Amino acid sequence: MKKSIIAKVISIILVVILLVGVVCLMFLPFLYDFFKDSSVEAFAKHTVLYRSAFYLCYVICLFIVYKLIGLFNVIYKQSPFRKEIENALKVMAVMFMILFLIVIIKSIFIPTLLSFVVALLCFLVSLSFYLLAEVIKAAICYKNEVDLTV
Repeated sequence: MKKSIIAKVISIILVVILLVGVVCLMFLPFLYDFFKDSSVEAFAKHTVLYRSAFYLCYVICLFIVYKLIGLFNVIYKQSPFRKEIENALKVMAVMFMILFLIVIIKSIFIPTLLSFVVALLCFLVSLSFYLLAEVIKAAICYKNEVDLTV
């Protein structure tokens, strides 16, 4: 029961993050300029490709949060051994891999240590989600075999 309560609390926190994220999407250039270092150019002065990649990363992050909300809702309401969980984990693994590729390409043109660290983290998280999806897939198979045996 504790796991379900924790999943519900995390789901509520993720909903708040998603709502704040969607609202902040409208003000993204202003927030970028507000929180940037003085040595970094203003958002409007960057190339269209850079701004598009920035928006794409932001939207991908919002999509990942949305998928996490669905994941925690399934865990809260149903069994964790569901095909939906495996699919959601694989989709999130792909989204993190796309983030990894975007950040690596950005790092080629604007190399910073933080960009390489973020790229590495995205790559590792992508692998972790994929590995977890495969573990869930195997667990579903074992559960189905046990259910058929009994």
